[in-house]
Amino acid sequence: MSLELISATQQILKKVEDLTNKKFQFVERKDLPTYATVKMARKNMESHIITYKAEHDEIIHHIIAHECGHIIRMHGVPEEKRVIPMTNEQTKMKALQEVDDDIQRLSTLLTAEELRQLINMWYEGLVRQLTNVPPDLMIEKWLYNEYPDLRTYQLKSIQKQHKEAIQALSDEVRKITPKKIYDASNVMNYAFFRILGFHFGINFVKPYNNSRYLNSGKKLTKITEENYVDSYEGDVQMINRWADYFHLNHWFQWTDFQDIPDNYSDQR
Repeated sequence: MSLELISATQQILKKVEDLTNKKFQFVERKDLPTYATVKMARKNMESHIITYKAEHDEIIHHIIAHECGHIIRMHGVPEEKRVIPMTNEQTKMKALQEVDDDIQRLSTLLTAEELRQLINMWYEGLVRQLTNVPPDLMIEKWLYNEYPDLRTYQLKSIQKQHKEAIQALSDEVRKITPKKIYDASNVMNYAFFRILGFHFGINFVKPYNNSRYLNSGKKLTKITEENYVDSYEGDVQMINRWADYFHLNHWFQWTDFQDIPDNYSDQR
């Protein structure tokens, strides 16, 4: 294995193995769109799977540690409470109906294939953001508090996320994104970086000061900080609170972790 991880990340991997009674399988893949992904094993899988890119940055130490945090949180509740968000054609159609005016507008500017790709990116991206950011907040706090040796890599990784989030404020992105999706995504980004900024002692939200997302982002931040229960059940509850806030409840469904598709281990 060409992947060498720092001690803190190795400790977290060992914690997952002890908690789940399953080892990790490491798979190198050249075409991976990110530095690393971690797949949590279902009952019929022999091991958790870490897929990584041979050419990677040092933030891979943080990425793998963070993804393991999701496994640790899920295994903190009984099996019957291990639910995950999922989408299907029905939830997708309901979502797209709400942004149909924007789709019609963009259909005059883009080819059918370009529009199809964008629609998938919008929908899947927003649902992923909605259902990941609340637990991501708690995982980042946990890593910061419990694994100080990881902080250098953690900060570099979060700064990379921050740069990408700020780029999403551009007019270029706004013009090719449905308003409902664009606004919700930016408000979520604001809340994420404001809460982490408070915890890390860093002002991440200065670029948002003159944006129209300031007040909505502050309100979401307040809801999150005042109501979050730090557990997997709390993650589900907070995701639902965020979905309520943005009227996105019907954009996804909850399902039992063991009911996800058979090709789960092959998915990115």
